[in-house]
Amino acid sequence: MQLVLQYVQLKSAIMRVHNFQQTDMDVPVSVEEIAGYLYCTERNVKILIRKMIEMVWISWTPGRGRGNRSTIRFLASVEDLLFTEAKMLVEQGNLNSAMSLFQIEGLDSGVMDRFLAWLGSYFGYKGTLESGDPETLRLPMQMRVLTLDPVDVLFSGDLHFVKQAFDTLLYFSPECGCLEPGLAHDWECNENATVWTFYLRKRVRFHHGREMTSADAVFSLNRVRTLGTEDSPNRWLLESVKEIRAVDRLTVRVELNAPNYMFPHYVSSYQAAIVPADVYSAQKVSDPGMLPVGTGPFRITRYDEGGVTFEAFEDYYRESAHLDRIELLCVPEMVSERRWQQLNFQMGKLSHSKQPAPAHWCKKEIMMLGSSMLVFNLRKEGPQQDIYFREALQLVLNRSGMIKELGLYNAIPAADFLPTDSPAEQPKDCQPERARELLKQCRYQGQPITMIFTPKNRDQAEWVHARCLEAGIQVVLQEYSFEEMSKVHRMQCADIIIGGVVADDDEARCLIEMYKMGNLALRAYATDEQRRTFDETIASIEAEPDSQVRLQRIRSMQGLLAQNQSVLFLVHTTQQLVYSPHLQGISFNTIGWFDFKSIWYCPEIVD
Repeated sequence: MQLVLQYVQLKSAIMRVHNFQQTDMDVPVSVEEIAGYLYCTERNVKILIRKMIEMVWISWTPGRGRGNRSTIRFLASVEDLLFTEAKMLVEQGNLNSAMSLFQIEGLDSGVMDRFLAWLGSYFGYKGTLESGDPETLRLPMQMRVLTLDPVDVLFSGDLHFVKQAFDTLLYFSPECGCLEPGLAHDWECNENATVWTFYLRKRVRFHHGREMTSADAVFSLNRVRTLGTEDSPNRWLLESVKEIRAVDRLTVRVELNAPNYMFPHYVSSYQAAIVPADVYSAQKVSDPGMLPVGTGPFRITRYDEGGVTFEAFEDYYRESAHLDRIELLCVPEMVSERRWQQLNFQMGKLSHSKQPAPAHWCKKEIMMLGSSMLVFNLRKEGPQQDIYFREALQLVLNRSGMIKELGLYNAIPAADFLPTDSPAEQPKDCQPERARELLKQCRYQGQPITMIFTPKNRDQAEWVHARCLEAGIQVVLQEYSFEEMSKVHRMQCADIIIGGVVADDDEARCLIEMYKMGNLALRAYATDEQRRTFDETIASIEAEPDSQVRLQRIRSMQGLLAQNQSVLFLVHTTQQLVYSPHLQGISFNTIGWFDFKSIWYCPEIVD
């Protein structure tokens, strides 16, 4: 790539200095001048000229005699060379570097459209059963993966990828709404649910070839308990554990400090996935080149800033994946929405029906199991500490107006974490006059408050900002990266956070984690008293043997937030998936993704 960029730099400099519009002509130049254009030595210039001649990019006529300058003629199109180089970079999995080539000043704008047209054909399904080539599905990915270490997972996108490569002791089935065997084929507890025993399957292998034993399960669960700090996202899952030990090679026993009938649900969380102890030692995990290793249907063969590659694990203990490989490449932000539409990649996630899809494509839609919301930081001084101020902001909002103005396709106003099957009572909002009265009561005098958000929630943040200004509330918007939003000390700098929560399939466990995860805003922004109330309420719920009673009590915890308006729920949104009818086995999960293992390609579909 370096030689291509030097050619581009040289041609651009010479054409600019000599003010030539045509390139098919001899241009007088010296080796010394070229060294200045390329910021290198004359010796290196001679090497570069020889290479460019061999590539048939230039013709070079050395000057003969004193005063006769050499001449250079450019034979290769800059756009053609960059296009070829960009294709090579994409095939190496480096889409970001490929896209950066087209930011060079002076390029014909058509080369970008030409490249994107090729990129569309690069994505999608490749390979056939007849040829014997690996069946590969390449998909673009707009958000970079933050972590594939189960214990660190916070965001739903990372969680989905972890599910493809790892397994847990138990599995929560959304179809039956109950727990099923996972890496443990059976489990039991004592009379008061303080001791849980898990019986592991035989002959389960990790991706690096070793058989799983109870020692790996003990290591993995203890790792969740001890890794990081109290603010780490998933330590709460095993905070009630007193001791974990291996009874024998395939039996694990966990002793708890108190009765906990939710414990099997906690170990079914993919954040408690089983990893090999020999790979996930502290020393090896610190190696940035280490690839994740689990027991799941796919093994990860590439994981870096450019993307993730999953390859079917042949020794998977359950039914194997249909496709041989899933490749996901990060598409940089410089690909605008207009250009994104040009990618005919056979599958795409559309948030709000803004992007057209071919008429014959299939479409699936799901109401996300979660909501967007405003959370007030009650651990920081500021206007948000006054309940009248928080109530005023609630009345400033017009959720139905937000849905209409932002084009949130099939979204509905939210009054709770989760959407319900029956129409719920609409939030009491859109009362600007009453909001102004409350602002007077709390003696708000226009002090600015800081609201943070991620790029995903930018539109909603700007909409809320505009409504606040109309009511005289001064809001300073600050966009945080997803990495920043996972750091509690960074979150604490703000007065309000606008974000979203998405629950996994297990409603009971996911609702509890809203109140327990140390770096979710709900807990991070709660007062010490609120946190104690959360913990005491959840402990009493865990001690309840009846699962229906537990779920009812978990759902009613939302009342703890409604009492003081510390959280304002905004909207429940939908997620759409569009895909070629050739792709079969597509099913949405509640976090807006689809199980890679079930996808297969049917060539007989006529489109």
